[in-house]
Amino acid sequence: MDSRPHCPKLPWMIDFHSNEDGEVFNSQHQAAFARTTYEYLSALNVKSKPSPFRATKLVCSIPPYITCNTLEGLLALGISVARITADKPGKVREVLSKVRTVNESYSRRLGRINPLAIALEVKGPEIRTGQLNGSDKQIYLKKGNFTKITTNPSYEEFVCKDLIYVDYEKLPEVVQPGDKVLLDNGSVTLTAIECVESIIRCIVEKAGRLLSNASVIIPNAPIDLPLLPPSDKELLDITVGENIDYLFVSGITGKDGIFEIRDQMGQHCDCIQLVTKVECSTALGHIDELITFSDAICIDCDRLMVELPKEKVFLAQKSILAKCNLAGKPVISSINISDLRSVSKSELSDIANAIIDGSDALMIPQSACTKDIFNSICVICKEAEPAVYQRNIFEELITITPAPMEALYGVAISAVEASLRTSAAAIVCLTSSGRTAKLLAKFRPRCPIITITRYARVARQLSLYRGIEVLIYLKAFEGDWEEDVNRRVHLGITYGKYMGYIRTADAVICVTASRPECGMPNTMRIVYA
Repeated sequence: MDSRPHCPKLPWMIDFHSNEDGEVFNSQHQAAFARTTYEYLSALNVKSKPSPFRATKLVCSIPPYITCNTLEGLLALGISVARITADKPGKVREVLSKVRTVNESYSRRLGRINPLAIALEVKGPEIRTGQLNGSDKQIYLKKGNFTKITTNPSYEEFVCKDLIYVDYEKLPEVVQPGDKVLLDNGSVTLTAIECVESIIRCIVEKAGRLLSNASVIIPNAPIDLPLLPPSDKELLDITVGENIDYLFVSGITGKDGIFEIRDQMGQHCDCIQLVTKVECSTALGHIDELITFSDAICIDCDRLMVELPKEKVFLAQKSILAKCNLAGKPVISSINISDLRSVSKSELSDIANAIIDGSDALMIPQSACTKDIFNSICVICKEAEPAVYQRNIFEELITITPAPMEALYGVAISAVEASLRTSAAAIVCLTSSGRTAKLLAKFRPRCPIITITRYARVARQLSLYRGIEVLIYLKAFEGDWEEDVNRRVHLGITYGKYMGYIRTADAVICVTASRPECGMPNTMRIVYA
């Protein structure tokens, strides 16, 4: 056996076919020029190898106890956003420092700045039960039995199967006979029978076990609680003070909540991207305004399933994904992994369908932060992405884009159209604000959008957009605009070759500005690598 070290494949040695006789192309390329959706789907080939590029972004939930080795492993697997789940200010700062230190170390080994975005989450208003009585760790509520809910704080530490304390004083005012009260995210369901002063008599509709401090949900009830409790305001201060990139917000049911959060952030509201979590039927009813006034949307299917019939949740997800794609707003689909050893068949289908339906990113729960799970998810993403008939999506998106349009829209549409017609290996985009890259991503090209920017915050805030791969260009402008543009374009193409996205002689679409003072990219050209 030859033990000599082998030279790594150079860009022009990258495989393009999935088999030796050259009949099957990688990345389902043989289907790319189909005329109809059915022709495209029928041309998909299970022998076709996936692309080396993963367009779908991964949002990883980072628990407080994560180790530096685990974190570096996740960075190597390509997470785009680190969502810190700690809720205590001291712990948040500790995890934040760890994430940034590990990312700096990883960037040095990588030889370039890794634009990892960091996110925090504020929980919003919550209603919870009290503490179980005595030494009980859990109680079992049997279906058909009667129980009572009280808002009297004297019973806060004496919860039992006959009397459950809930910490929302106005609960008897908003609950009517016949209303459902969901405990512990729907693990137990009660139906209200009678409301008398601070007592609500209920019957157990769905049996289950109840722990201390369980969540309480009253579907469609008008809850009068402050959007930001004191603990969330402390996290908001950290978000502003530590230059956090994304803020995930739960409990928002309409545009007024978004305005309140932005008012709390003050002058920093334009620098921090607001991600609204859709997790209840009330938010679903105001989804259009939530999309309009949010920077991104996160769909929490598990929480939606608590209030909606299970068979309706996939419809809600499809509708939200389509609305976000039409608006050009990034949308995150949360996924659930039950077995930490492997991804089940149903979970695989959920992930693939979320990608096919238009998800920009997937949110991975903290319990699934393992190398094997992440590898499985990455493989699923790469296999599912080419199953989308991008040409049909592009044509529908430009059909509903009103004319006359802003010049930047024209440039973006032309670039994506050219990439589809020439089967371009990549689009190289130079941007200062990130807006050009966002528009290119909106029109869903098949190829990666290699984006070059000089601004680290812009690079990090492009981390949620499907198909965008960002490079931070460190060299300052030296006065020769044409030379500067050519250097940045060359960097993008060289990076694409190094990563295996581009081969020598592949077509590459370049979107640049013709002069420094024009204010936006106004030039689209086709070059060959």
